[in-house]
Amino acid sequence: MSIPNENHEFSTGSSTDGDPESLILLALFDLLSSAGIDYAVMRNFKPLPLSTGGSDLDILVRPIDALITRECILKAIERAEGVIIGCVNTVGFFQVYAFGQHKKHVEKWWGLGIDIYIGLSYKGIPLLDEEGWKKFTFNYNNVEVLTDDLAGVLGVLKEVLNNSLVPPRYLMSAQKAISENWSNIKAALRPMGDKALDVFHNIVTIGLDDEYLPQRCRNLRATLLAHAVRRHPLLTLKHRICFELSKCYRFISPSGVFVAVLGVDGAGKSTVISAILPVLDAATHNATFIKHLRPGLLPPLARFKGKRDVHVGPVRNPHDSKPSGCIGSFFRLSYLVMDYILGYWLLTRPKIARQPAVVIFDRYAYDVILDSRRFRISLPPKLLSCFSLLFPKPDIIFCLHGSAETIAERKKELPIDEVTRQIKALKAFAAREPSAVLISSQTSIDTTREETLVLLKDYLKKKNYKIYQ
Repeated sequence: MSIPNENHEFSTGSSTDGDPESLILLALFDLLSSAGIDYAVMRNFKPLPLSTGGSDLDILVRPIDALITRECILKAIERAEGVIIGCVNTVGFFQVYAFGQHKKHVEKWWGLGIDIYIGLSYKGIPLLDEEGWKKFTFNYNNVEVLTDDLAGVLGVLKEVLNNSLVPPRYLMSAQKAISENWSNIKAALRPMGDKALDVFHNIVTIGLDDEYLPQRCRNLRATLLAHAVRRHPLLTLKHRICFELSKCYRFISPSGVFVAVLGVDGAGKSTVISAILPVLDAATHNATFIKHLRPGLLPPLARFKGKRDVHVGPVRNPHDSKPSGCIGSFFRLSYLVMDYILGYWLLTRPKIARQPAVVIFDRYAYDVILDSRRFRISLPPKLLSCFSLLFPKPDIIFCLHGSAETIAERKKELPIDEVTRQIKALKAFAAREPSAVLISSQTSIDTTREETLVLLKDYLKKKNYKIYQ
């Protein structure tokens, strides 16, 4: 079994003139078919193969085809001139988020999240018979998909096992499948064991009105584990250890991206973030998180003064309040450092470790150096620079700059001499910070958006080059 060579054409090449997302979809399904892989799209197949309709792409494959499927995905992303945001590898599961821009659609960017279920398992415990699920597939627009009955059953099963919930959107099709085709569904789910299947049958049958649902879900997981241990004790232990280790590895080496956008008031930070957000949301299936200035794990200092209505978001008069004295400034700085460090490890890091998510900060800790008065801090610049070494570093920092006159006219919040000073300080910061890149916001928002996405794409290509090896 092999991947087609570079000169292999799309089987429906004429359709690539449509939505840019169709480029990677057509490439992927063409590669899977040419490699002879048994696969099935698990749900939301109606818009395929030209679009996912705003959804991610869930594909079921056999364990024997896992490696070649992964290679097909990487090759499809490359053909569609895309780049990987990040990948998640664990027992029985492979996830990749990607985005790109093809020369056929220079005015548009595509984004796609792909989840590959390798035989379908729960923490390494197999749930689905390798051959049984193929009886529930059919061809739709040259794409192999699962029938609604098994897709609905699997949708409920995943939510029950992972979240102890019965998802209403899959329940009706699952109940119909169990009442009309239970013998075949049971055969497809044979690896679960009869006792676990009986528990699952009751969960689906009772549905949303089950007051004992959490207890039944715990019972299902326990019964499932007991059956797996009885049948294959060493293999089950091995898979469970590998599953837990993969979670640790993800935290040590996150698959997601941590981004910061800096710039003086009026430089267009919020506008640029809003412009790139649709592409990143499509790629991460809405796992793009925007934060303003700081993580916010610790409450604003104003709360300690008894103020209940504390402003959250951009500040309209950043230099309105007088800076604190030396002791007060040191306390403010220490409090910010604590919020950034704890906020990163408890809020930001888990987000980019759990999946290839994107966390974007509109302003970041470096503003303490660039505009210390905004934080009511009055301390020597060298001391501020020393403290800045303690802040967790973003993967990439976009520094927006432009004409001081133009920027000052946009917001009219700071005098032009202060805007000029901050732009100069930002350029100096970008010159000495390896992860920082300068972007001019003097041009149109479309041009700035293109430059930002291209720079992010170039960074990710360098970051994830080993994945392609």
